[in-house]
Amino acid sequence: MSVSAIRWGAALVAIMGLQAACGVRAQDTPTYKCVARGRVTYSQIPCAPGARELGERHARVSMRYETPPQDRAKAERRAELPADARAECSALDSRMAAQRAQLKSLGATATLHDEMPLVQSKKRYRELHC
Repeated sequence: MSVSAIRWGAALVAIMGLQAACGVRAQDTPTYKCVARGRVTYSQIPCAPGARELGERHARVSMRYETPPQDRAKAERRAELPADARAECSALDSRMAAQRAQLKSLGATATLHDEMPLVQSKKRYRELHC
């Protein structure tokens, strides 16, 4: 290998190291599009108070393979219920969440007697078709 090739390789490695250490990329500096007298210019500083920064678009998130939320089906079922049943279903939702948390806090020491309020709430939930 020639001496000049080694020097170029060392210089290239040094430049890449500096670039990685600085962490400055072209994407980090904002770019503004300015239109003045019919001419379009691009600048790193805003030319007007309402200047729009280019590249502010967010990446699209694909939820193609995620399971859809079941809230719609639940809302549709509840809409068909009478008002008093809907209110009871909402109360059961919060009550069952509190009962689950209480049962989880007991851990392995939970007994059948401790689980009974949650079981009764779930039974009533099913009876109402919440």
